[in-house]
Amino acid sequence: MTRYKEDDVRRQMTPYHGRIVDVVRRGHGEWVAVKKFMAKSGFGSVLYPRTVANHVFDAVVRSALAEFADDPDIRIIDETQTIKFCFGNVVLARFKKGDEDNLGRNQPTQAVLDFVSAQGNLPGFAPSAAKVEILYSVDTIEDGIERIVIAARDGANLLWHYELDDDTEANAVIPFPEPAPLQSDDADDEQIVTPRKRGEDAADDKGD
Repeated sequence: MTRYKEDDVRRQMTPYHGRIVDVVRRGHGEWVAVKKFMAKSGFGSVLYPRTVANHVFDAVVRSALAEFADDPDIRIIDETQTIKFCFGNVVLARFKKGDEDNLGRNQPTQAVLDFVSAQGNLPGFAPSAAKVEILYSVDTIEDGIERIVIAARDGANLLWHYELDDDTEANAVIPFPEPAPLQSDDADDEQIVTPRKRGEDAADDKGD
C-alpha cells in the first residue's frame, strides 16, 4: 500500500496546477505549429505515431524546464533520458503521455520500475516522498489536449488519480507562433536597383 495519499499530493500540487496545464499546452502547441509549417511547406506527414509522441514529450519537458527553472521550491533532476521535478521536496513527478488506464507509457527499464514502485525508495529523496506521473493525452488527430491527470501507481496498477479539469483550462489550446514562411532562392538572384535622385536625372539630361 502506498505511503502517500491523493489528498496529500493534491494539497501540495494545487498551487502548481495552472502552471502544469500551461506547460503541457505550450509543449503540445509547438507540435501543432510544426505540423502546420510542414503542411504549408509541402513536406510529407510523419510516418510513425512515435515521432509525434517523442516530439510532444520533448517539447513538454522543455516547456517545464523553462517554467520551473527559477522556482526555488522546485528541484529539477536531470537524468539520462528523463527529467524529474520535485515539488517542495514532497512530490516527485515526471511528465508522460498517458494511456486509457491513466498509466504512463514507459519502457520497463530498471529506472522506470524503481520509479513506479510505490514502496521503492529513490536515492536522495525521503522515503515519504510521493512519486507521481503528470499524464497528458491527446485527441485522435493530435491537434488538442484531451486530459491532464496526476496519477500514482504501483507497477502496472493504478492506485489513484485526479484530473486537472476545466477550472484550470485543461482542454484549451494555446496558440503557438507560426514560423516565418520559407524564402525563395530566386530572391538572391534579383538585382538591387538604387533609385536615382532627381538632381542626378537633371544632370544627365544636360549632359546629353
